[in-house]
Amino acid sequence: MPNKNIILFLGSAYNSNLDEVKNFEKSQGKKFRTAIITSPKINLNEKPPKQKGMEERFDFVLRCDTKNSKSIAKIIKPIKGDVLIIFCYFESWMPLYARLVKLLPGVNMPTVKALKICNSKFEMRKKFIKLYPEITPKFMLVKNAKDYKTIAKKIKFPCITKPLNLTKSRLVIKSDNLKELKSNLKNTFSKIKSVYKNVHSESEPLVLAEEYLKGDLYSIDAYVNSKGRVYFTPIVKVVTGKDIGIDDFFNYYRLTSADVNFNEEKKAQSVAKKAIKATGAASITLHIELMKTKNNNWKIIELQTRPGGYRNEMLKLSYGIKHYENDFLNRMDKKPIILTKLKSYTAVFEIFPEKEGKLVAVRGIEKMKKLKSFVRYEQAKKIGEMCGFSRDGYIYVLQVVLNYKNKKVFYEDLEGMKEVVKIIVK
Repeated sequence: MPNKNIILFLGSAYNSNLDEVKNFEKSQGKKFRTAIITSPKINLNEKPPKQKGMEERFDFVLRCDTKNSKSIAKIIKPIKGDVLIIFCYFESWMPLYARLVKLLPGVNMPTVKALKICNSKFEMRKKFIKLYPEITPKFMLVKNAKDYKTIAKKIKFPCITKPLNLTKSRLVIKSDNLKELKSNLKNTFSKIKSVYKNVHSESEPLVLAEEYLKGDLYSIDAYVNSKGRVYFTPIVKVVTGKDIGIDDFFNYYRLTSADVNFNEEKKAQSVAKKAIKATGAASITLHIELMKTKNNNWKIIELQTRPGGYRNEMLKLSYGIKHYENDFLNRMDKKPIILTKLKSYTAVFEIFPEKEGKLVAVRGIEKMKKLKSFVRYEQAKKIGEMCGFSRDGYIYVLQVVLNYKNKKVFYEDLEGMKEVVKIIVK
């Protein structure tokens, strides 16, 4: 339809998202308009960091009470018939996404039920255990810090406790015994409300306890069209803080290509398809985290209704895949273009301090820039700001991207990063 040319974002966005709209215009030979629905409290030029001038780039900035369906219906009325695609890239804005499903029936979107399941780790696990129990660890909902004895009895040790609706491993903690679990739950419940508030989440701050799995962590993105057809991107290896000897579950780096052969990747995709089918998600791009356990079984860690972090950049550098453009195509029920030949190796680091404190210095930046595979970096914390572990609700201090065609040189730089950059806190 000629007037359906508005790409609508929800809550917040990155300047890179709007850059990809411009790229999509060139590839499609069409002009698109951009709009965003958000709260009056959100300054689009500040959050996420370094978004100066982003608000002026939208054709429509629609502000309303995003928790009120009548308020939303009123604000979108002028553009209602022109909306072609809707994107929600942040978990905290998923309730807004669900409210729009009934208000914009002519737009390809997941169902309200699917969004509810996908954005609650507890609801998701319930579906998994009912339909495909082999893909999920044991789990239970934690009501308060006093539930530690019930967790010990039902889940046993070691176990993991995590919030239902947060990303980037915030407040994800492993406990090896009853004393640790009691202390960790007390810490989680003392911080969880403020962390949810900081990310503007309107979901109830709840906690899940899960069986701790040992193995290697991977992730994969999937384009699911309105008919449920699934297209997978290449699998990505994830190395966590735990893997490098730090008592935290943050993603230290994501890596292409992953050390997974063709048959194992097909097994991972098969398990991911079961997870997708269980949630009923469609007309969306999904990010799925999986673990290959020590006995070579694939388990679902979580599934999220958005592209994976840094996935657009990583897939473009390593394979030439235009991930966000594929996301656009998929939501328009057009086949995504997926290239599988590896052109170069890519890693994205998220670097945290080794202890909590005020940031004093980030050392090794100039040395890091001289690495042959260095692409870019971004410092998310300013000198003097508090920083710490993701398990305590903090975000990373430094983000670094490496990319290089020569495997030997790339892996030398990958290992060298451990020694090059140092986060100093007081």
